[in-house]
Amino acid sequence: MRTLATTGALIATLLCAGSTLAGPTPEQKCQAAKTDAAGKYAACRQKAGKSLALTGDATKYGVAVTKCATKFGTTWQKAIDRATAAGVTCLDAPLSAGQYQAVIDGQTDCVATAVGGGGLTTCTCGNGTIEQGEGCDFGTLGGQTCSSATAGAKPYGELACVAGCALDTSRCLSCPGAMFGGACWLVGAVGASCSATCEAGGLSYDPATATFAGSGGSDANCLALVSAVFNWMSPPAPPLTLQPVGASGFGCGLLHGLPPSVVRDLNPTMRDAADGQIARLCACH
Repeated sequence: MRTLATTGALIATLLCAGSTLAGPTPEQKCQAAKTDAAGKYAACRQKAGKSLALTGDATKYGVAVTKCATKFGTTWQKAIDRATAAGVTCLDAPLSAGQYQAVIDGQTDCVATAVGGGGLTTCTCGNGTIEQGEGCDFGTLGGQTCSSATAGAKPYGELACVAGCALDTSRCLSCPGAMFGGACWLVGAVGASCSATCEAGGLSYDPATATFAGSGGSDANCLALVSAVFNWMSPPAPPLTLQPVGASGFGCGLLHGLPPSVVRDLNPTMRDAADGQIARLCACH
């Protein structure tokens, strides 16, 4: 009886302990899902490489690699979405799927080169250090910007590091608006903030919005900016008359009307300020 009682007590203790054991957290689940996705992407790439080695069909290889990348990106985003739905952020944020993909691509390309007789000389891609022959490494840009990478041709936008540790300038932009006072200016829609206006142009808010023509600038700068942006010549049409106002921090802009009037808000200029009657002039980079 004593043995049965002892055994029963032990079972009860184990059951109680088991009920208190916590399962994996949403962050851990995201980590596991991303690890699985990365492994499957690498395997998919290697399988495509095997086919290329046997057939020499580069077109088929390109299609296969694209499918691998598409599936990887979808699976990766699902892991992030599940974490977001659980109210948490994945442990590796803000690293992107593209950064991981660049590392995996670099390593699988290195393996493909080596087994083809080219040696293991390219396997430094993905170690976080820019080596000879690399433009970047795992998101490390080495101080490069869109301006330096494009020799000033497309100084705005976002520079990235892609497969093979190469710089990607596809998201670099020339100014989609007008250059004036050393900044790129866009005219927002009536009622739009400068954050939204710059983002719509693929750019980010530039503090010159405030320091050049907004609350930290001057009436003269605001008027000159409007004239330059719209190429309004003398005599100007509509008239370049400025109306200082105290409103919502929109800086320099155009008051909706026929004709529109140039206005400059004397309150501190804010990137997210918006006025239902004002088209803001926004510096973006």
